[in-house]
Amino acid sequence: MGKEQTKGLGLLVLAGGMGTRMKSALPKVLHRFSGRPLVGHVLKSGETVGPDGVGVVVGHGAEAVARELESGSAAWGLRVKAATLLQKELSGSGRAAFEALPFIQDFKEVLVLCGDAPLIRPETLSGLLGHFRSTASAATVLTASVPDPSGYGRIVKNPSGEVLRIVEQSETDAQTAAITEINSGMYVFDAGALAQALPQLKQKGPKKEYYLTDVLELIRGRGLKVTAFQAPDYREILGINSRLQLAEAAAIMRERVLLKLMDSGVTVLDPASAFIEDTVQIGQDTVIHPGVCLSGATVIGRNCSIGPCCAVKDTVLGDGTVVKFGCSLEGARTEADCAVGPFSHLRPAASLKAGAKVGNFSEVKKSVVGARSKVNHLSYIGDATVGDDVNIGAGTITCNYDGVKKHPTVLGNGVFVGSNVNLVAPVTVGAGALLAAGSTITDDVPEGALAIARGRQVIKPLKQKV
Repeated sequence: MGKEQTKGLGLLVLAGGMGTRMKSALPKVLHRFSGRPLVGHVLKSGETVGPDGVGVVVGHGAEAVARELESGSAAWGLRVKAATLLQKELSGSGRAAFEALPFIQDFKEVLVLCGDAPLIRPETLSGLLGHFRSTASAATVLTASVPDPSGYGRIVKNPSGEVLRIVEQSETDAQTAAITEINSGMYVFDAGALAQALPQLKQKGPKKEYYLTDVLELIRGRGLKVTAFQAPDYREILGINSRLQLAEAAAIMRERVLLKLMDSGVTVLDPASAFIEDTVQIGQDTVIHPGVCLSGATVIGRNCSIGPCCAVKDTVLGDGTVVKFGCSLEGARTEADCAVGPFSHLRPAASLKAGAKVGNFSEVKKSVVGARSKVNHLSYIGDATVGDDVNIGAGTITCNYDGVKKHPTVLGNGVFVGSNVNLVAPVTVGAGALLAAGSTITDDVPEGALAIARGRQVIKPLKQKV
């Protein structure tokens, strides 16, 4: 059985497959939907059962998968750091598990999941583990009853419900072909029993592969118990092998997310057109209008309204914030009771303090807009600090880039900026100052001063037309 087992439960995710049907240079398990790559969803569900260690077997695209696991785990909401285990010989799931033997031997129990099966629910994994333990099994296979079992391995049981064998599609006869309970490719094992069986696997089939399913027969051959636990919804075990299946899985996940949000007190006016990722959090009594796309680490407070055709990514919106039609927000933050839009753009590091407003066709980038301040029309605010109770007139532009560096603009509390003003950074305007419409401000303006920086109007009579 190898070295002494010192830990309880190990989570082993098999993520080394080629994924040729995806027709992509990107490893299959890194294809994304609903805020995470496929393997990220699997790990997120798997860690809910409290593993003492997590290992991910990587093979095809190993370096890319390892990098993504290292850099992306926190963004996916994972709490447990996964170790990467290199599968040198890409010859089936059995070989993947065999090459993870040093990891397996560290534990008493091992939960094996598929890195391309992102729909598995935490509740199902909890039930699987509970069944394994309560029946004192050496192995428990997760199964599902499907409408069409074609192409799947069929689960053959004895009268007491124990698993006798798994019959692959190519080996079925009339009796086994009629069985609708199929193998998911996910299991819980007694680690010692698994470690003893893996070296005994033989290559099979035209591809000369090692099949993890064969360990069940080897374990049962030692007089140990092999059982099955059936998932309540067969869709949970669906693997992703093509772009079509990726889209189908994304639709299932989207339905789950929307149902969860609506059950928690969020109004989604048109679920068919709302795209909300699993990573998004939304508070009670918020209203989501048609055509909204919410993604990434977005957090929306209570009593907010997200208007039609808005895209919000990695953004935090305070309670009572209203985002009107056609806005794009990314990496931004608002405090309570802010208003954005219609047709506004908040770029990364845009920050609106309580009650601030950014209106029609205005853009804010890497700037703080103070409490109750207004950027209502056709303006660009970049690399700026705007104080409280500031009015930004229509057509105002912070000229923050000199062709080499970005420079800051600072507007004190209570500043009034007239329409069509250019603020040539670096520039500071003191509290309570007034900038006349049409001015180009190149020098600092003292507190309480009036700045006029525009050509004097000249009126001349028109020459008589010939």
